[in-house]
Amino acid sequence: MQKLLIPLFSLALMAQAPAPAPAPMNRPPAMMGHGMGQNPAAEAPEPKESDVIAYVGTRPVTYGEFSTWLRVMAGPRAEMLRKNPASRGQAQNQYLELQVLAAKGEKEKLQNTKQFRSTLAALKMQAYARVLLDEDRPGGDMQKIKAKAENPTNAEVKAYFEANGDRYATPERFTARQILVGLKGAPGVGDKGYTEDEAKARLAKIQEELKSGKKIEDLAKEYSDDPGSKNNGGLYKDIPYGRFAKEFEQAVRTQEIGKVGEPVKTQFGYHLILVEARNPKVPGDFEKLKDALRKQMASERKEKLTREFIEQAKQDVGFRLASAPAPAMPPMPAAPKP
Repeated sequence: MQKLLIPLFSLALMAQAPAPAPAPMNRPPAMMGHGMGQNPAAEAPEPKESDVIAYVGTRPVTYGEFSTWLRVMAGPRAEMLRKNPASRGQAQNQYLELQVLAAKGEKEKLQNTKQFRSTLAALKMQAYARVLLDEDRPGGDMQKIKAKAENPTNAEVKAYFEANGDRYATPERFTARQILVGLKGAPGVGDKGYTEDEAKARLAKIQEELKSGKKIEDLAKEYSDDPGSKNNGGLYKDIPYGRFAKEFEQAVRTQEIGKVGEPVKTQFGYHLILVEARNPKVPGDFEKLKDALRKQMASERKEKLTREFIEQAKQDVGFRLASAPAPAMPPMPAAPKP
């Protein structure tokens, strides 16, 4: 039975299922019956709510009953599933099989068994919780929570923006060119790198060529051991701080713009750096962001308000863990004097 019940995720997948191929024109009429396993709904327009789709004994089963069951099982996706003929057909067949099994179980008086009563109790508890938390229930708590979550006041939106300002700011960035002389054994260089003496001699040669008027972008293509920038003239453009070695970024922050600085050593080797630009952090524009913020903060607010609702529900019903002390009883009133 459990395998026959449609999980919610299976119902959602039905919406994407392709419609079955039409029956061949030369198919014998006797093979074109409409048993439950042949998805009659997959090939027909959606019935009316009052239309009878099957009989269990003499009791008619209407499309409206199926539609109600589908809304319970699939929630907001129910309409999409109903509009897709293939999905509707699969779900309808599943529902009719459940009708058959339920009638068979009732006929065998399973309602009188302990297993049935315990299963029903568990489902009843889940039904209470599901209806209580249904956002579409008119006047329900979750409908109010949803409305409150999706309609924050201007002051709440402003407070959210200020508390999360860094998420909406353009961070500090820099643009720089570099030539890397990799040391032997350094990350990404390995045995192709240079010893300390070889690296310093290579740096001196590069510096001499810079002094003679050659451009760093041309020398980077010839000498740099950095595969990430070598072919681009050593350029790193609009890079947020925090992505490079701390020694490299310290030099970027302090070097004179437009001038190649002294070699900077990191775990990768020696760097000759030319800083082209440093761009400060730019705060987000609240007026431009406020409409998007209302939508973005809705899910966070809804989660918070729902958690508060559940915590209040615990108090309303007197919930406590078995390990927690029982609440103190109020003092008994004094007996009246004779």
